[in-house]
Amino acid sequence: MMHSSTQYVSKLIARAKSGKPALLSRIMQEIIPFNRPHRISVIKISSEKCLVNLPDRRRNRNHLGTMHACAMATAAEFVSGLNVLEAFDITQYRLIMGRLQVDYLRRPKGGCTASSSWGDGQLRAVRSDISTNGVASFTLTSVVLDSLDIKVAEATIYWQVKSWEKVRVK
Repeated sequence: MMHSSTQYVSKLIARAKSGKPALLSRIMQEIIPFNRPHRISVIKISSEKCLVNLPDRRRNRNHLGTMHACAMATAAEFVSGLNVLEAFDITQYRLIMGRLQVDYLRRPKGGCTASSSWGDGQLRAVRSDISTNGVASFTLTSVVLDSLDIKVAEATIYWQVKSWEKVRVK
């Protein structure tokens, strides 16, 4: 089940991995309209780590004038999703977020960055599950830092990756 949009995103991911993430950031705002007002931008996408920027702007602030909790949660989920996109070809696999759990640690100052990376041996185990069962469920952790590089939130995102061949149409 391959669509031209998934092929296009795969090309944009390759471009972003080579150090040119701006177009991927812009296209992701179109593909995921919910994220558009936040203006989250990709800073880095690689097999080692993914990093995004959540700018300090009025639409991202709460009634106290600091970064809104939901904006931070969105950035945490977004960067985690980049890890999954980087690791799995979306023309071959379906990516599903099943749950998002966020711990807010302190009030942030200014804009934020969110980062996510695979744990030691985690990606290898997930790929093994997929090759055996055609599906794998796992969690990734994202860390949100404020403009002072202080950890303000930590999120656990629950993912499922499934081979398109295993998807049943009812």
